[in-house]
Amino acid sequence: MPDIEERVTTLEREMSALKARVGANETDMQSIPDLIRAEFRLTNSQIARLSRDVAELRELPAKVDALPRVVAEVMLEMLAERDK
Repeated sequence: MPDIEERVTTLEREMSALKARVGANETDMQSIPDLIRAEFRLTNSQIARLSRDVAELRELPAKVDALPRVVAEVMLEMLAERDK
């Protein structure tokens, strides 16, 4: 009889561990849609930021072309202030 009681105790422990693992898996499975939604929001924000950055880069050549004139104006102002 002690052998049977020992086997039953072992089986009860294994069943308890199995139920705990199944519960953890069910919890993980319930959180998967939340993770997908979070990843989707992150991806959307990254795409929006990338789109904004590309738009800014397209404006860059005009800004670079205007830069020498701006630098010259600043230099003239600085020289005028120095000469006063």
